[in-house]
Amino acid sequence: MRRVVDGGPDGARGAALPPRQNSTVAAGGLRRALQRIIRRVIGAPDYEGYLEHCRAAGHAPKVDEREYVKQFFENKGKAPRCC
Repeated sequence: MRRVVDGGPDGARGAALPPRQNSTVAAGGLRRALQRIIRRVIGAPDYEGYLEHCRAAGHAPKVDEREYVKQFFENKGKAPRCC
């Protein structure tokens, strides 16, 4: 079922919008996004982000989650900082 909105940029009526996502799916995506934001704020490792990077770059992950977290904390604070 498609939703219809009244008016648009050109004033046309009946512009079709894509169907709404299932609220559980949308809530799950929101939860994951908030978790990633919180991890970045507190400086915690984000293994899911690493896996997404690997998929986007087209290569397999080089380390498992345990090794990723270990390397993350070993390297934390060793990089040059701007301030």
